[in-house]
Amino acid sequence: MYFQYDTYYSTCRTMATTSTLEMALLGLLRGKPQSGYDLRKTFTMTAMSHYSDSPGSIYPALRRLESRGWILGLDPSGSSQEGGRRRQVFALTEAGKGALTAWLEQEVTAQDVRERSAELLLRFAFMDGSVPRSRVILFLDQLIAGLASQLDAMHAQFRDMSSRVPHLHTGLLAFEAGIRGLEAQLAWAQGARARLNDRE
Repeated sequence: MYFQYDTYYSTCRTMATTSTLEMALLGLLRGKPQSGYDLRKTFTMTAMSHYSDSPGSIYPALRRLESRGWILGLDPSGSSQEGGRRRQVFALTEAGKGALTAWLEQEVTAQDVRERSAELLLRFAFMDGSVPRSRVILFLDQLIAGLASQLDAMHAQFRDMSSRVPHLHTGLLAFEAGIRGLEAQLAWAQGARARLNDRE
């Protein structure tokens, strides 16, 4: 296990109030200690800017993670710093690894598929090296099932809406765009599942 089992339930309770930004920071710190500035650069230069590259968000999030014991402030040489100047470099603790693993291994729910597609992709991006390959496959299986179910519901809704609108309506076209986006996500998930399976 990546963390002590007797801390699992406590970790899950804390995660209920943890933001996606905080979990993204844990994922980025998993590889190596980084400064707040390094983390900001990653957010600025990648699609992760969606979660905020603002120092007004990132530094308070780092302080919250440190107060939970999920990250540890280090000096640039890698040793723990107790006082003096502000800590600038952060490393993941064992408790932080446990929190990250618990987040990654959460079940994919229908609500996740409807409302948190970006967070699901972020979880998937951090899975390598953090969870067993079997958990990655399970994640994709749950995602595929959720997307297929959501698509079935949207297709039915689209047919119903079409039958009640006498002419081509921009609202219908916008709804169709949402369907096409979900179809693309489903095709990607199925392809990713097949490619990972081929590597087993």
